[in-house]
Amino acid sequence: MHSASPQKAPSWVRPIPGRTTPGGLRLFCFPYAGAGTSVFREWGVGLPEEVEAFAVQLPGRDDRIFDRPIANLDELLDMLVPALLPYLDRPFAFFGHSMGAIVSWELARRLQQEKGLEPVRVVVSGCRALPYHESRTLDELDLSDEELVNELRRLNGTPEELLQNPDFVTFILPTFRADLSLFASYVYRPGELLNCPVSAFGGDADPRVSVEHLKGWVELTTGPAEVEIFPGGHLFLNGERENVLRSVARALRTVGH
Repeated sequence: MHSASPQKAPSWVRPIPGRTTPGGLRLFCFPYAGAGTSVFREWGVGLPEEVEAFAVQLPGRDDRIFDRPIANLDELLDMLVPALLPYLDRPFAFFGHSMGAIVSWELARRLQQEKGLEPVRVVVSGCRALPYHESRTLDELDLSDEELVNELRRLNGTPEELLQNPDFVTFILPTFRADLSLFASYVYRPGELLNCPVSAFGGDADPRVSVEHLKGWVELTTGPAEVEIFPGGHLFLNGERENVLRSVARALRTVGH
């Protein structure tokens, strides 16, 4: 298997500034619904020097805004596996927040089943353990544009002045609608467990994800699992970035120790 060069990164995989020097471990970060790789732009400075970090850019956002967003997880995994495979010739780890946690976990399961590859650690953030996920049908997801904007407002991750801008709203809503469809319609399929260590992060004021929901991740791996709570709501990783990165760095340093 050939090692991928960051300069020739395919459209799915983007180097995180500050951590592009090839190291002993590759970290792949998966964003939450409606977000792109820009969420992780400032992460490089907080990660260990031995980590080479990448953000996964899903279609329909940032510089892939004109690519069709994908509302079906299996279809997304079918594309992600070959996109990431050239990068998996070294030990690798996953970080995913909310929708990104589901995508990264199911990608890890798919890689284990189909390729015999497994992360050395998975960090799931702001996401219920998969058996606790509340699935909703597509009919229940038939949200109006106004309802989608209110959902973005509740997440508190988009500046209000942008939400008041009709051009921006028209631009972003198709992607956010597709992401919500993927997230909400997800149904956990019991199967093979992961074997790697797992870290589960949550916000103490997240109305959707409780400590009990996070503890459920312990049941989904044969490896050790830990739960860590940070101040903040659902998007605590933005306000608590420094502390979150400190915990991610610690988790990555303990791999194999």
